[in-house]
Amino acid sequence: MTTLVQSISLQTEANHPTQTESNSIPLFSSESPQKVQIKWLDSGKPVLEGLESQQVEVSLSHDDRFCLCVVGRGPQGCDIVPVNHRSQADWMSLFSSDRQLLLNQLLATSYESVDIAGTRLWAAIEALRKAFDTKDISLSIDSQQEDTILFQGKAAGKELYVMTFPVSFTKDSQRMIAAIVNKK
Repeated sequence: MTTLVQSISLQTEANHPTQTESNSIPLFSSESPQKVQIKWLDSGKPVLEGLESQQVEVSLSHDDRFCLCVVGRGPQGCDIVPVNHRSQADWMSLFSSDRQLLLNQLLATSYESVDIAGTRLWAAIEALRKAFDTKDISLSIDSQQEDTILFQGKAAGKELYVMTFPVSFTKDSQRMIAAIVNKK
């Protein structure tokens, strides 16, 4: 396992660095809080060291400006990506034939432009790949409510759901968010 520990600098009143310490944070209140560190496997998957017994997992994603993190019990996966402009042919060339059918289903909804649909599909696939830790995933649309779409992903006999929705930040391009969710 490869270790990456982020350091933070403590500041004096004069705003000068005084010392550096490991970025360990206590999670889940208890009488004796545990120290938790994010470490990365050789595959690039982040893991929370110190919460193994609680089966807490983490997923991280970033783009050129923003970072997204999800933490919870069980498999986690997330993605944040700018909505990219590509032609329909370019989007189709990025996906396998079964994903091309899914892209066409997304385009058939009244909420989807080719750029929203392609970016949404890309983000959902990435979030599921992180959660399943594999690229061999079957994917289908489970449900839709306005511009939010819930996908069902299956891999190795397991099933997960990923919610996708566009967001707009002030003075910035639109992003697509994808995150593993529990279906209730």
